[in-house]
Amino acid sequence: MSFLKSEAPLLVYLAGGVQGGAVVQAALKRGLSVRALVRNPALTPGLSRPDVERVRADLSDPVSLLEASKGARFAVIQIPTGPLDVMKAQAANALNAARACDIEGLILRLASASRPAPCEEPSFVANRMIEDLASASGLPFAVVRPTLYLENLLKPSALADILDAGVFSPPIAATQAIAWTSVQDCANAALTLLENGAFGGDHRIAGPESLAGPVFAARLSRAMGRSIRYQAQPIDSFEREIDDAMGPGVGRKISSKFRYFSAYPEEARTILADPYAPDPALSGFEPMTIEDWANANRAAFSPAQNLPDATAADDERGNKGDDPWG
Repeated sequence: MSFLKSEAPLLVYLAGGVQGGAVVQAALKRGLSVRALVRNPALTPGLSRPDVERVRADLSDPVSLLEASKGARFAVIQIPTGPLDVMKAQAANALNAARACDIEGLILRLASASRPAPCEEPSFVANRMIEDLASASGLPFAVVRPTLYLENLLKPSALADILDAGVFSPPIAATQAIAWTSVQDCANAALTLLENGAFGGDHRIAGPESLAGPVFAARLSRAMGRSIRYQAQPIDSFEREIDDAMGPGVGRKISSKFRYFSAYPEEARTILADPYAPDPALSGFEPMTIEDWANANRAAFSPAQNLPDATAADDERGNKGDDPWG
């Protein structure tokens, strides 16, 4: 019997976004009831169904998180990317609410690696800070973190390049091998850990193969039935593109991760390249292949499709809660 089976709902943070929404869907496929934490239920019609309870809450409002946490047994928590002090306060609010409501276990979904200060990459320092807060809370928890998401191919700018020019241009050297993962795999891994009652571990979710850029593009081309070429985008150009889309200064914050990978190739290998290795805590979990993901998302690569942004906010206000290159 699954450790997770319970009448109590699973509390899912940022349920209105891409990553949180994937957790909701993974839970529903397992027959679980879900409590979806959203900022504005009226703006999340896709979550309007009998087995999903939408609750209005704000990560900066401790009282709303306390109310949302009452009666839940487990929670999947993600803190949106932002200034370090804001992330620290929001993580503390979430953990305090979980502890006050006797939640039995948590899954922390982090955007990438964790490194202590004075690491040059602020997102890695933020991840470490959140882990440290969780450890200090005394709550049982496990960490799930991705390599890079295949859903980055569904960004409107990336998709337009693929459809119009047959080019995928991430800000990563073509020689860098990556074991690409997906939001679905990270969601399924989170649910598998809860099912297995496996708390206390740090789980890097990767694809089953590590592929350099041209090989990745060739495999994706065959799976999609269209020619796709890998062409690394200069980081300065990527930074300007992000600034244009999300506001001045945002590009520098996001591009710092890729400057870090470029400066520290061994770190890039550790964080991005190693394929998924069997993990006893994740017994029953199998990562998707590139072909699996391509088949599941084939319609997205039709020019007739009007696609949502795969990196859109993990709240319904438009805040960029998901790291656009998580």
